[in-house]
Amino acid sequence: MTIIIDTPDTYQQHLRTQLVPLTTEDGNLTIQQFLTLLFYILEVERPNVILAPSYPQYLIPTTEEFRNMIDNPTALFKDTITYMIIKEEPSSIGGDKQPFGSGRRELIPRVRSTKLDNTSTSSIIHGQFSDAYIQFDIWSLTALESENLCLWFRRLMTTYRGFFKQRGLSEIHWWWRGRDEIASKINNRLHVRSLIYFIRIEELVVTSEFNLKKLEVELEGLCI
Repeated sequence: MTIIIDTPDTYQQHLRTQLVPLTTEDGNLTIQQFLTLLFYILEVERPNVILAPSYPQYLIPTTEEFRNMIDNPTALFKDTITYMIIKEEPSSIGGDKQPFGSGRRELIPRVRSTKLDNTSTSSIIHGQFSDAYIQFDIWSLTALESENLCLWFRRLMTTYRGFFKQRGLSEIHWWWRGRDEIASKINNRLHVRSLIYFIRIEELVVTSEFNLKKLEVELEGLCI
């Protein structure tokens, strides 16, 4: 069934159809899996709030979706939290807990462990840490509603911090709050607050390699 995306409600329905279900085999969380998990959490904790990539059409004043919504905002608008990755790069080596530490970068995946599958092959796990800033923009009809939702969202992220780490996120915490000039210019008829979070992920890749059974070297004309 095709969903006509013309209101916040139908946009939220569309997002549900695009999500890839998380499974226990996924291992460490990627950034997209973390955001998917956060979408599910908001669906339970506050189903009237939409979590979406920046920016849904109904937030942009030049679109028909916005014009339709703003004619009756009390009935149609839903508080929205948009997100974007504003910076991502390999972490520094050596356990530096500061975001984007000053140490040498882990530019390529390194071997984390090796497991012998049988006499002929082994599974090798490669891992690579990376740091990222994710900006969450919180949109509401009034300044007070935006402030209240901003505070609620920070408390939610603190409450679920241990859960995110248990599911495979290496680190997550609030880093700063700022005024997003781009979001303000995109829409000055809604009130927006911006929170930037630091997260650290470890991407794991499993490869299978053949074991070396015997090495034969034939040397001709070798003088010692």
